[in-house]
Amino acid sequence: MAIKLPLICAVIATVVSATAASAMPIEPRAVTWNIVSDREMSRLCRDHGMRPNCEGMAAWDKEFRMCVIWTRSPRGADDMSGWQVIHHELQHCQEGQFHH
Repeated sequence: MAIKLPLICAVIATVVSATAASAMPIEPRAVTWNIVSDREMSRLCRDHGMRPNCEGMAAWDKEFRMCVIWTRSPRGADDMSGWQVIHHELQHCQEGQFHH
């Protein structure tokens, strides 16, 4: 009985993705997502020492012990670059790497 190469690749991909997912567990924490205007996003970026045209930012709120994200609004469900920015900022929350 021959095992087909696509089946082997699918099994390997499943195992690798499951292993990668378990390597970085998400610590329980609250997240607040603020959708802001272009002008407000530029101000926030400058205030935190980033370039004025940054796409988003994640910071840790010590008082409320939560991750706070600021981004511009995605232009719709198919705005992949807008959703990638949000995903990137969520990764900051997951990894605990925040702007000050």
